[in-house]
Amino acid sequence: MLTEIRSRATGWIAWFIVILITIPFALWGINSYFEGADAITVASVNGEDIEQQTYRYALEDQRSRLSRLFGSNVDPNLANSPEFKKRVVNGLIDQILLSSDADVRGYRISNEQLNQFIQSAPQFQRDGQFASDLYESSVRTQGYQLGDFERRLRQQHVADQIRIGFTDSEFVTDNDLDGLLRLVLQRREFDYTVIKPQHFMEQIEITDAEIENQYQENPELYQHPEKVKVQFVRLAVADIAKGITPGEDELRQAYETSQARYRAPEQRRVSHILIAVKQDADEEAKNAALEEALSLTQQARSGVDFEDLAKQHSDDPGSAAKGGDLGVIAEGVMVKPFEDAAYQMQQGEISDPVTTRFGYHVIKITELVPESVKPFAEIRGQLEQEERKRLAEVQFIEHAETFRNLAYEQPDSLEPVAEELGLSLQTSDWFSAETGTGIAANQRIRDAAFADDVFVEGLNSETIEIDVNTLVALRKLESRPAALIPLPEVRDQIAETLKQERARERVAQLGGELLDMLQQGSAWDALMQEHGLEVAQSSQTRIEQTSTPSREIVEAVFKSPRPKADEPPVRGGVNTATGDYALFQVRSIEDGDPERADKEVVDRYRSVLSRRRGYDYFLSYQNGLRTAADIKIFEDQL
Repeated sequence: MLTEIRSRATGWIAWFIVILITIPFALWGINSYFEGADAITVASVNGEDIEQQTYRYALEDQRSRLSRLFGSNVDPNLANSPEFKKRVVNGLIDQILLSSDADVRGYRISNEQLNQFIQSAPQFQRDGQFASDLYESSVRTQGYQLGDFERRLRQQHVADQIRIGFTDSEFVTDNDLDGLLRLVLQRREFDYTVIKPQHFMEQIEITDAEIENQYQENPELYQHPEKVKVQFVRLAVADIAKGITPGEDELRQAYETSQARYRAPEQRRVSHILIAVKQDADEEAKNAALEEALSLTQQARSGVDFEDLAKQHSDDPGSAAKGGDLGVIAEGVMVKPFEDAAYQMQQGEISDPVTTRFGYHVIKITELVPESVKPFAEIRGQLEQEERKRLAEVQFIEHAETFRNLAYEQPDSLEPVAEELGLSLQTSDWFSAETGTGIAANQRIRDAAFADDVFVEGLNSETIEIDVNTLVALRKLESRPAALIPLPEVRDQIAETLKQERARERVAQLGGELLDMLQQGSAWDALMQEHGLEVAQSSQTRIEQTSTPSREIVEAVFKSPRPKADEPPVRGGVNTATGDYALFQVRSIEDGDPERADKEVVDRYRSVLSRRRGYDYFLSYQNGLRTAADIKIFEDQL
């Protein structure tokens, strides 16, 4: 089409085009062509707009959080559902309302507090220390400018102050707690039986006609899924590091600047004799203990074997048997008076009695282990690995923005990205939207590959953050449409599926019939024997975790009404997720006794009740803010 326009753009047509382009230049200037379009608004809160870019950042953040929490187990359609998107935009609305109300109420996060939050975050630390370059790369990789990220973090922590004010300040009365404990510790005795589909499987026969009918009526169930093969480029710290060889000078400089990490402080091997004194001892007892300690000191200094004295007189059972040996100690291990005395002594020296809260100690230094620093040669390999990673992270930060820009600005090819950054163009194996291997094992890669801009329009994908140190961009190479699997290949599968369906139907039918008979007064034991069903008995509280019976049965039992005196047991039935049907009868109910509850259980449910009430109050507060606010959500922009 462009070629055709170019061939016709001659003579008066060309001049008309030139004049048409010149008019806006003259009226508004060339800058108007480079200025972005008006920002798209997804919602407004009391006149404050939430722009689409902010919303998309939040949406991607929530998608990433789901992936981190559930990995491949998360439903890929969940993060694209209208409900999920609505929840994200509502979260942004609540954040604005909370921030505004916090500002009115005078809640603040100081710069010092904000710095502490950032520097203590584990994702911004390297070798236990805050790394500013790692912080910057992590933030930029998420698509934020540092100022925007810190402003967002400040808002979150201010909102947390309000939330914690509600959730952590609620109290629970003893009556409230007792009522809850009577319920959760309630014990119910019941009989139950389980009817399983396996009981009917051998009785069920599936005809060829039924198999063919299932195949013809449900072709979508028996298809090879649509598949795609993609070309991709990856910018990763690990890949960059492979091509870096730090120089000897760089390694020695790294060694000098981080020498404290490789320094082993001075240590001492110590023995002692303890003459114990109770903290509430009177002066007479203390004096007697001190005299004994002085006597032992004199004996040790005069040449009596210290080990023998410790074995005979020390009140420290752990070390006495070993001749008073406490092993090698480092600073901060022993109580301070003991440590202060030990670190002022020389090897072989015996101290005057040292007073601690345990009593009087006679201390002997049996060995000095001087401070040492691991030599450069010993840790050179470790230094090289760390320096290689550090330099790779620096390059990653430098290249990340270029990677994003080129993949976006030249959407018809990944070659410019690869050439500019020296990356290799790679090709995946075939994969579907549900499963894949290699790079396609990652759900975010599969989502990007089947997005309309990639799969339908053939453009480069958006930059995909696999993790904090890895970026990927991809484009479609080939695709295979979904195809119906030949019937012979799925015949056995269809037969098994139909058998299971019929067996579950029979289970549900029999279970319903038996439940009706029980509720009409049939005897439990006789009915179970008549149908060859095995009966089990159980006695449980709601909070007991057992595999038999299943939680579904236990929940149904505890939802049943309380049996009335002089009446038959309460009977019930429940379908389980596995296709079983369980019948049960509740014989007796005994409420929990709060007085007999373990302290751990009492404390746990006091905390649960307090948090629940605090959370309810916080939700009421949030709902109040929303009710008073002017909120508009533009769902067509989500």
